[in-house]
Amino acid sequence: MAGKGSIADKQIVVVGANRGIGLEFARQFLEKGNKVVATARDLSKASQLTKLKEQHPGLELTELDVTSPESRQEWAQSLRKKLKAVDYLINNAGVASWGGLGQLTEDELLHCIRTNTVGPLMVTQEVLGAGLLKNGSVVANLTSKMGSMSDNTSGGTYAYRASKAALNAVTKSLSIDLEDRGITAVLLHPGWVKTDMTRHSGLIDAHTSVAGLIAVLESSKPLVGRWYDYKHEEIPW
Repeated sequence: MAGKGSIADKQIVVVGANRGIGLEFARQFLEKGNKVVATARDLSKASQLTKLKEQHPGLELTELDVTSPESRQEWAQSLRKKLKAVDYLINNAGVASWGGLGQLTEDELLHCIRTNTVGPLMVTQEVLGAGLLKNGSVVANLTSKMGSMSDNTSGGTYAYRASKAALNAVTKSLSIDLEDRGITAVLLHPGWVKTDMTRHSGLIDAHTSVAGLIAVLESSKPLVGRWYDYKHEEIPW
């Protein structure tokens, strides 16, 4: 299934929207005239997201810890009271881990996988189980080129690479399992973006990245089970 043209007047969920790329997704989708439900793990610490709501009263703010089964279940059930369907589910919540060989701990590895891999899969499963993903819905999982086997020429960064490689495998399976229901699963690589996660050492800003990724979703490119960056280029697995 290809993109469906301009994304406007849709019901969109952005998971992990308290700052950076997720916040920018929420902002740009709102500016295009969509209804947006945004999540943060702790809204009391999501000052930028709260400020965005002051500019867009229609923005719904919800709390979700993607690593907590109880939080995911309660959140998905509450979502049914806010939306009749989810046209676009943007799974953006994630953590970074830069540990190399000899530095990485088991806890760090498992935390990264629990957040970056298990979280998006379980959130998608909960939203699907709540009956909110329907024919025409799109699940877009934010990944990284660091999860690409072909692109790995420098080694290191074990936890982050592993978590994103696993997310890629998860999304590929989702694309196959959901296609018969008319639901699209696609991977998006935002590029090296100047955010808190990258310690603001990126090459592009969040606005450029997100505008490019939304344009991918709006394009005529085939999306099911594919992996694109913000420049509309496919990433090698």
